Amino acid sequence: MKKLLLIPLLLSIFSVAQATETIQISFADLQGQVEPYKDPFKDLTGDQLYNLSIYARISEMQKVVPERITEEMIDEAKKAKAQLVAEKVDIEYLFEQRLIIMEKRKAAAMQTNGLLADKNIEMGGYMLALNFDDGKVSEFLLVPTIGACSHKPVPAPNQLVFVKLDKAVKAGSAYMPIKATGKLRITAQSKELYLVDGQKKIEMSYRLDNATIEPYIATR
Repeated sequence: MKKLLLIPLLLSIFSVAQATETIQISFADLQGQVEPYKDPFKDLTGDQLYNLSIYARISEMQKVVPERITEEMIDEAKKAKAQLVAEKVDIEYLFEQRLIIMEKRKAAAMQTNGLLADKNIEMGGYMLALNFDDGKVSEFLLVPTIGACSHKPVPAPNQLVFVKLDKAVKAGSAYMPIKATGKLRITAQSKELYLVDGQKKIEMSYRLDNATIEPYIATR
């Protein structure tokens, strides 16, 4: 009888241990599963992408603001198109696919990993301080690359983690590498990032609760 009573107790202890276990993850783990799709733009060279953008931009301007089109711009568009045709690039097909691919990329950028919801996690990244007063930080974004959002393009929402600390901590810089630990929540939100040249509205898919941080030290 005692053994039978011990079984649910042991299962309960095991479940609690699983719930409190801290798992190490990377930014790649934050990406959710999306249905594979063919992106025809990935097959283009840098020059082909440039010529396609030139032709598309000027063609669109001819429809919307024809009065702003110059002879030089028309010649530039013709040259870009001729080069694409010579390289057998299907311009019309790519124009048709453009909006479709944009929607698929957007969906992929928003897709989160539900398996990590409410898990205790540990991950390394870079701090992007949302406030930096007297060398202390209480709110920041955990980002995959240094300078992301400020000096570099904004990562996808599922590559950004919002962290609000209970108590402000000293930081060597607003962009220091750190290791963060806490409970990961999946929650869409946005924050204003104030920069020297203005401000940006940043969309993010994750939040880290009960967070603790420490300087990140790479090991060999």
